[in-house]
Amino acid sequence: MTARIDDALGAVAEERVSVQAEYDALETFDRRVAELSTVTVSPGSPLVADPQPSGQSLERARTAYAETMMSVPHYEAEYGDTVAESLAAEFGDDLAAALLGGTALTPELRDAVRAAATAARHEREEFLDVLDREADSLATAEDDVATLRADLDALDDRPLSGRSFDDLHDLWSTFREFQSRVDGIALHRQETIRGHRSDLPGVPTDLCEYLYADLSVSYPVLATLADLGDDLERARGRVARALASTA
Repeated sequence: MTARIDDALGAVAEERVSVQAEYDALETFDRRVAELSTVTVSPGSPLVADPQPSGQSLERARTAYAETMMSVPHYEAEYGDTVAESLAAEFGDDLAAALLGGTALTPELRDAVRAAATAARHEREEFLDVLDREADSLATAEDDVATLRADLDALDDRPLSGRSFDDLHDLWSTFREFQSRVDGIALHRQETIRGHRSDLPGVPTDLCEYLYADLSVSYPVLATLADLGDDLERARGRVARALASTA
């Protein structure tokens, strides 16, 4: 009954590994950029103050990016873009152009690159928090569904034909309570999904559709609850027919 939720938990764990790898790569990139020498450019002054010389620090910054962010294990499979495309996506067009086409790494440019790396790292940190909340939501729903399924199975301990009218009526009432439990789990899950949308306003797609694109369903908890609701409806129908036959 909870196989789809198990698959979703696996997808979240896999995504978390990827995001953590990018966070660590950005941290390493920032550290390497901080160690680069810079050249201060003043009007009319030749670019001779950089001991590396001036253009080499920019090249080292580009190399650092390729060796960190673009070297995470999942990069080719998930992104597969060029250095220019990746820099623009992470840091914006202007900063990417300065890194790719500039003549020297100035203190201002180095500070801007480091600030952009910090902002990108912060985005990953926020995403990791969302993924942790998603994993907690899935685990809670999985436990709730498993408990509800076990309780439902326990009701089928003897044939309906051997039950009295009062027993069947009590069973009918119990199914109504079960449906309320299903509805409660679904409501809580929907609130979590809506919370993800407000937590990640920059994400271009629904988080569940993004995380579970390769799974059989995009909303595994709600799909599982729908199946459980169908089981409840069928069981309730059998009880209704049994009640009618004893009336």
